[in-house]
Amino acid sequence: MKSSYKKMSFLSIITFVGVLLLQAFWIMDSYTERQAHFKEHIHNVLDEVSKDYCQSQTKIHSSDTAIYEKERMDSILNLKLIQIQELSNYQFEIADQNSKRNIKLEKKKYFHFTEDLKCANGYNKTLHLYILNDKSYFISSILSWVILSSLLIIISIVALFYNLSFLRQQKKMAQIKSDFISNMTHELKTPIATISVASEMLMNDKVIDDRKKANRYATIIHEENLRLKKLVNRVMQIALFENGTMRISIKELDVHKYIEQSVKAIKMIIDKREGQINTQLEAQSSIYQLDPSHFRNIITNLMENAIKYSKGKPEISISTVDYSEGILISIEDKGIGIEKKYIDKIFNQFFRVETGNVHNTKGFGLGLYYVRRIVEAHGGTIKVYSTIGEGSRFEIYFPRL
Repeated sequence: MKSSYKKMSFLSIITFVGVLLLQAFWIMDSYTERQAHFKEHIHNVLDEVSKDYCQSQTKIHSSDTAIYEKERMDSILNLKLIQIQELSNYQFEIADQNSKRNIKLEKKKYFHFTEDLKCANGYNKTLHLYILNDKSYFISSILSWVILSSLLIIISIVALFYNLSFLRQQKKMAQIKSDFISNMTHELKTPIATISVASEMLMNDKVIDDRKKANRYATIIHEENLRLKKLVNRVMQIALFENGTMRISIKELDVHKYIEQSVKAIKMIIDKREGQINTQLEAQSSIYQLDPSHFRNIITNLMENAIKYSKGKPEISISTVDYSEGILISIEDKGIGIEKKYIDKIFNQFFRVETGNVHNTKGFGLGLYYVRRIVEAHGGTIKVYSTIGEGSRFEIYFPRL
């Protein structure tokens, strides 16, 4: 997958660069072709100008001055160039052949055209025509195609970016799912192995006769079985969310009562680690329309996380306050904290904060994802505030329905 992504990215970039080069080449080629066509067209116009001038020359006395020559030529040029809608920004002079020109203009700014004026009455001079090299004039003729092709290139860039982003996301999801399967396999192996060993011991005649040992192994099997059930239920809950079949059963419940029950259930784990948990349930109204089972899971999940990511003795605080026509529940710990770059990702499916390439704690990366989905299903919101080395605070808001 990684190799294919790199190849696809490389080929896409090469294709994009190639399209840009072709676009630039096409614009330059069209510009040059337009200039060549313009020059050829002017030469044809000058042939007509020469004929018209010679026709007028036969009616003019040879004593006419150069001033009248210039006026007649200016009239003919102006008429021809305007009629064919060419550029009117030009200069010219009529000079004897092989004589020096009086007008001196920069070659880069002007096109220089010459036309011999050989008339039947013996008139023999050269017309020098200078037309401003107006680049905008040539670009305007291909502007619509340039805009259209540029628009197509922009669309191609957007499509390329989208495809690369999609491939990167697919690569990321493939890696996350691979990590999830590996992690889940590891998580399931431990209780299965423990149950297997305890079962074998129970089948031993000596253990069966020893009631104390039999009870101990039976307790181990029961606890590991509950652990397996919990893991499977969590995965099943996420699957229900994904296929849209998850249902919540709204009932009227006392938020404070359920929090106290959850605290009581988890206090044994905290006591085992010589920690402490404090509650400040100060909300004036604690009766809300919530799903009892899912609400208990939310509180339990967040408290378990607080214990899991606490070094040494866990210190957890749970509080409630009335907030914006609802209730705000805060669960705070003094644990290791979460880096800022992970704050926006911890509620994503399968995401787990890592240290280097090693996960420091067990889990599937589904707990906080489940919590967020359940809170949102109740019309609430969840936020997290955290500082590395100082701990984290999760705030859940439930509106009054």
